[in-house]
Amino acid sequence: MSLDKTTIPAPTIVDREFVKPLLCGAGPSDVWPSVVKAYSKPVLSPICDEQFKVLDDIRAGLQYVFQTNSNLVLAMSGSAHTGMEALISNLIAPNEILLVASRGIWDQRAADMASRYGIRTIVSKITLNKTFSLEQLEALLTKHKPHALFITHGDSSTGTIQNLEGLGQICHKYGTLLLVDTVVSLIGAPFFMDKWEIDAVYTSTQKAMSGPAGISPVAFSPRAEAKINNRKHKPPFYFDITLLAQQWNCYGDTRSYHHTLSPPLLWALRECLKEVIKETLPVSWARHTATTAHFHRRLKELPLQFLVPKLEDRLVTVTTIVLPKGYDHKKFVSHLREKHHIMILAGLGPTIGIAVRVGLMGVNSTITNADIVADALTKTLKALTKSSL
Repeated sequence: MSLDKTTIPAPTIVDREFVKPLLCGAGPSDVWPSVVKAYSKPVLSPICDEQFKVLDDIRAGLQYVFQTNSNLVLAMSGSAHTGMEALISNLIAPNEILLVASRGIWDQRAADMASRYGIRTIVSKITLNKTFSLEQLEALLTKHKPHALFITHGDSSTGTIQNLEGLGQICHKYGTLLLVDTVVSLIGAPFFMDKWEIDAVYTSTQKAMSGPAGISPVAFSPRAEAKINNRKHKPPFYFDITLLAQQWNCYGDTRSYHHTLSPPLLWALRECLKEVIKETLPVSWARHTATTAHFHRRLKELPLQFLVPKLEDRLVTVTTIVLPKGYDHKKFVSHLREKHHIMILAGLGPTIGIAVRVGLMGVNSTITNADIVADALTKTLKALTKSSL
């Protein structure tokens, strides 16, 4: 075959004009300006000293944001689903029992993943705008005696946040590991891995950390670490925490190559952690609380309803809003995007057609942005009344 002939013609790729919206959905959020700069830092070899130092910085920062002294802390290459699958595949063997306390779509995804590994999965659902009580969860543990419980701290599909304080102690009373999703809650709401006796946790950078998607921090307790070290099954190679722990030098004596991590994503995660450390977690938690409280006060002036009735059950980073009767959710979201350059999201999973989702998190969690979004909601309610009601 001639080397100067191709059978598939080269496509024409044309750059399109794009007005970036203010990202106020359930994620991703806008990124810190310092993170944008971090993207352009040098590409590193996966086995050079400088990258090893970056990994060490990230691990130290993750111990802070997870509030853990655990050694088994690192970041997975991939979206938050990578962290979810790593927890499940490393800690639960085929034919073991996983109890999923389900409020929204992410719990459904966890159950789906587990079933694909031959794990005996039990799903217990609750009304989508409520959370579980510790008494309800203990009753489920007593009944099913699972090897692990999966639960979402903050659920972006429903806008709820689950109380976790005391749950770890209850789980351990029944010999159950506690696995937690903190993708949309970490940095925005208080979380204490060690104090709450969480056994495994994952998050991702594109929410309240205000970084890019594609890299997902995880952490495992000594109890979970013991389960990993004594397991009889093997998880997928790419998710194997024993191999990744060696690459990340979690125990101070290994610098093994497992796969090529993305240098821009490593630099970005490192910069996200620097921003959190500079602000401090308590200040970040207070900022998110104040911004959302102000936004909620503005919402009460409008003919809108909160999907989540109890204040203590409302997620501070994502608010789920019920529109007045007669409004089309997709048209409402599109109008905000087209006329006001603000991106909020329609419902997802159990909230499709029921609510819209507004996120004020990370760099976007400011009183100014809360007012910008509230003003745009007000104008959109008036505009669509004329055209569609």
